[in-house]
Amino acid sequence: MHRCYICITSSDIALVLSGEFENSTNIENMRRAGIISIERQLEAKRDQNSQSISQAFQDLTPLITMAKDMVSLAKQITGEISKKKGAITEDEAVQLKAHLLSLGIEEPVTRENVESSSSYFSKLSEECIAVLSDPVSKSGGMLTLFDAYVRVNRARGFDLISPSDFFRACKLINNSSTSPVRMVTLRSQLRVLVNKDYEPSKLKTVIVNLIEENGSLTAEQLSQKRQIPMLLAKELLLDAEDDGLLCRDETIEGICFFPNLFLTNIP
Repeated sequence: MHRCYICITSSDIALVLSGEFENSTNIENMRRAGIISIERQLEAKRDQNSQSISQAFQDLTPLITMAKDMVSLAKQITGEISKKKGAITEDEAVQLKAHLLSLGIEEPVTRENVESSSSYFSKLSEECIAVLSDPVSKSGGMLTLFDAYVRVNRARGFDLISPSDFFRACKLINNSSTSPVRMVTLRSQLRVLVNKDYEPSKLKTVIVNLIEENGSLTAEQLSQKRQIPMLLAKELLLDAEDDGLLCRDETIEGICFFPNLFLTNIP
């Protein structure tokens, strides 16, 4: 029987341990290299975003400068209007201010440039009248408060107003005897801005006549013919139906409204 002996020296153990240490060190170095690479990529991305933002603000600088010049011009024109009250009519003055405000170049009313809260809402109401008179006329004589709010803030540029401030200003519109628009509440409690000569009965008559001419109309068709939002068109049709002026036909394609023949054909 033969016996074999394996002799492991301390140098052999040291060699094995040094190899394992070297492998672990290489793995750690690879991990560190991966993290450093990711950090460098993130830093490069941040630098790129910073440059893009800086470039964007540089592009805005000429526009801001030009806007200041236009505001000065608008103030000058407004001053001339005030001096020549007898030379131009009040309607012409309102129309000119409406054009200026629609371009968003006249200085808007803010809380900082008025003396009191009541004065702020009074002037804001006048501003809303000037901005919205033309859009109301071009929208079939009726404009939702939502659309009106968007138009006013678009004209004001960066000096936006809150919905509550806008609503309070709209309430004051009805107090103005010279305002070409006013706010009314429809049967469904939907509030809209209308021309000062708005009469619900006359509008219902116009709608009924349109339906009689066309045989029938849907809310979408009425919206196109009257150039009003579809929401308002449906509201007006339902209102006329509640008064017995119209009747409906519900199909898979939607609701179609017809003249109520019982009003005219009953002996």
